[in-house]
Amino acid sequence: MDPIGLDMAIAEGALREAAPGVWTQPGVFSWDRIDPGTERLLAHVDELAGTGADFGCGLGILSRRALRCADIKAITLVDIDRRAVEAARRNIDDPRATIVQADIRTLPLEGLNFVIMNPPFHESGSEDRRLGQTFIRRAAAALRRGGRLRMVANIDLPYEALLDELFVRVTPLGKSGGFKLFEAMK
Repeated sequence: MDPIGLDMAIAEGALREAAPGVWTQPGVFSWDRIDPGTERLLAHVDELAGTGADFGCGLGILSRRALRCADIKAITLVDIDRRAVEAARRNIDDPRATIVQADIRTLPLEGLNFVIMNPPFHESGSEDRRLGQTFIRRAAAALRRGGRLRMVANIDLPYEALLDELFVRVTPLGKSGGFKLFEAMK
């Protein structure tokens, strides 16, 4: 006997085009809307240059905007979630972009001019502030001297001390709606 409603359930959870050219899938972080933190960071990725990465890229929204910059030579989008990576591959059609399913905690990247990110602070449904701190450490390790990290975080996450420890200069880019934005230069 065939399970009732199985085809409908599979269709409901499938990759879908939410808006023209924007693919998403239920279960991916912020799958049904642009995350408010990401939305705030979008205004700060327009003038990047060189080679960079988008850590925890999700659907690829930040990279899609960053790739409007003619001065970007290459960007590597990295996410651990297979569904997010598949959506990002559909959302970004630019030969300068490489999209990788990997755990940023173990992926060797170095010599980058920039990193953009909205680092996660949940893993397996539990809050883990160390995860965001690990993303910051990985960004610092991946950047070349003079390289820049642009990031957004929930206002209550304690990242300032770590940023000050790992980077030569940390510049707040603003606070609004429960989020804070930073540029950190290595």
